[in-house]
Amino acid sequence: MIRVLFYFYKNVHAPVMLPIYRELKKDPNIEIGICSPFDQYIRDVRVGFKEEESSILPTDEVTVVKTPQEFNSDVVFIADAVTYMVQDCGKIINVGHGLLSKGQYFTDSDYISRENLEHLLLVPGEFHKQAIRESGLVYIPVEAVGYPKIDDLFKPNAKSRDELCRQAGLDPTRKIILYAPTFNIALSTIPIIWTRIKELSDPNTYLLIKFHGSTLPEFVDAHETMTQENPNIRLVADLDITPYLQIADVMVSDVSSAYIEFALLDKPVVLFNNPNLKEYMNYDPRDIEYAWRDIGIQVTSLEGMKKAVVRSLEHPEELSEKRQYYRDKLGVKCDGKASQRAVEMMWELLDGRIEKRLLHPPENISVALTGNVNDSQSVIRTVNDISSVGGINADIYLLSPEITPDIRSSISAVTGNNLKFLSSPEEIDALNRSTYICLLPVGTVGWDRWLFRMVNHLRRDKDLQAVVPLTPEGNPVQHPGNYLDPIDGIMPAVNITDSKFKAALTARNLKPNQPLRPDAGMVRTGTAASGKMLEFLSGNDTNPFDEAMIALDVVLNLPKFQRPVVMQPGYSGVCRTIVDNNSGNLLSQTERRINELAAKIGSAVGDETERERQRRLEAENHLKAARHLAGKGMRNGAVNAATKAISAYPGCIAAKQLIEQMKQQNAVEIH
Repeated sequence: MIRVLFYFYKNVHAPVMLPIYRELKKDPNIEIGICSPFDQYIRDVRVGFKEEESSILPTDEVTVVKTPQEFNSDVVFIADAVTYMVQDCGKIINVGHGLLSKGQYFTDSDYISRENLEHLLLVPGEFHKQAIRESGLVYIPVEAVGYPKIDDLFKPNAKSRDELCRQAGLDPTRKIILYAPTFNIALSTIPIIWTRIKELSDPNTYLLIKFHGSTLPEFVDAHETMTQENPNIRLVADLDITPYLQIADVMVSDVSSAYIEFALLDKPVVLFNNPNLKEYMNYDPRDIEYAWRDIGIQVTSLEGMKKAVVRSLEHPEELSEKRQYYRDKLGVKCDGKASQRAVEMMWELLDGRIEKRLLHPPENISVALTGNVNDSQSVIRTVNDISSVGGINADIYLLSPEITPDIRSSISAVTGNNLKFLSSPEEIDALNRSTYICLLPVGTVGWDRWLFRMVNHLRRDKDLQAVVPLTPEGNPVQHPGNYLDPIDGIMPAVNITDSKFKAALTARNLKPNQPLRPDAGMVRTGTAASGKMLEFLSGNDTNPFDEAMIALDVVLNLPKFQRPVVMQPGYSGVCRTIVDNNSGNLLSQTERRINELAAKIGSAVGDETERERQRRLEAENHLKAARHLAGKGMRNGAVNAATKAISAYPGCIAAKQLIEQMKQQNAVEIH
């Protein structure tokens, strides 16, 4: 029996994943689990479910767990970049939770690199798939299946508008306006129009207000008063907007995914342009929400909005051709079968068929093992580790001039064709036929998809010559400092680090000022680094990573550093390994350097309580805003935001550094 877990990290994930859940529930051979890790809604980080929303999850039908690893699933469905929270839960399938990008999902920004820690990415349409292909930053299978959230609108037995109106207690003979703004302050209609939105309603027209699940509660509270004063204004409490897309005659929105969902029904939309939208930290004019705004009538004021709503109600066909054009361009199949296709993709992933449709064909990767080759059990464990959790197919070789025939035979009996032996300089030179060469000592232990992650650095940055894994004593966070910043400088274990942060964001390309281990890392062939690596494998006293521009990423448990003896001229298959007496100094220098680099690459914290975690995340949000404002030259705002970060989390070193920087520039008076 297959075990499938649905991980509901945020309330907005439920409407997208529940249709897939219902499809899977039809199969008695599937055991389903649900994980909603938060007992309540946590406003600061917009996670969890509000009390009135939690009933949407079918917790009485299936197994419910508090941590995803408890369920021991074969596959887990997510709807956001939360792969770091569902490690060790089987194959990871991300179904997304929107049709738009907001500078993160369907562009060539670093954010999209997060998807590489999944096993399968499902997107709504061919447009989204092509955008990801063109980004050149995603190397996992990507399939366009449609948008499960709107399946019920297009099924043969879909409920009619009149039926849904009666179900919602609305008179179907009246016109209905659906107001569905996004929650981001710089993008939303709410801060500009505020409660004057009530002026759209009249005695013959309903105004339905459906807020995004992450909308600030004070915004919601302010609008609730209107519903008490006017029976024609309704605040939609349902988490799922889908039925109201069918009910409404016109939608008023801004950059919410809802406006594209509504347009797919060939209904008119009125789009409010927040004057601050270009100040949004992830603003990208190429994104659908900005580039396709002619799908509706654009307005910048309440008066313009009123006129556009009247015009849309009187002439709903006006922009129909434009709506159809963008619907075709998106390539979203609106047939009510997106959930079925998602389930089909799940089966293809589980039985290995999906791997044949990778966006980027796999390159040839060679892994050369050095060190104590006569420790047969350690060799076997290393080969198995690479094969089982490396995350990518590779040819594995053992540098074996000194290996005894008996040990070679015993290793071959277990590893079979998964391991080849390199016994001469000519065989070592043959590694150059690969696209990438990875050098590792026997005894290396990695964790989920570590080899795949190393390869991705070299794939995405053609100027990069090498990727070096780091030792557990100096764990870095795996993403750039401009996304997460130093808090305390504590270095926890790799699995803790990666579970606390979005590890799919890649490390910066860095050139250490201290030598790294010469026996662990990956190089691109045809570079100076690969030439040095072949020299190292041939016994020369050289370090492949000394001069190379490198990325630091995956943390591996590595055996004690060993250096091959220099091969003599006329080499005839003798290559001993000895422990370098100076390696202790070398490693301690490296680890000190790693600690320095970790502060530049990202942030790390030790074990923390839930309250500490909330405070830290609040600080990081303020800090992100401070950096954004500083970049825009808004120094007073930057200092205020940085001060809030310190107030939330006194250990926020980066916020203190930012304020100090403002002081040095004499750009603002600091009190």
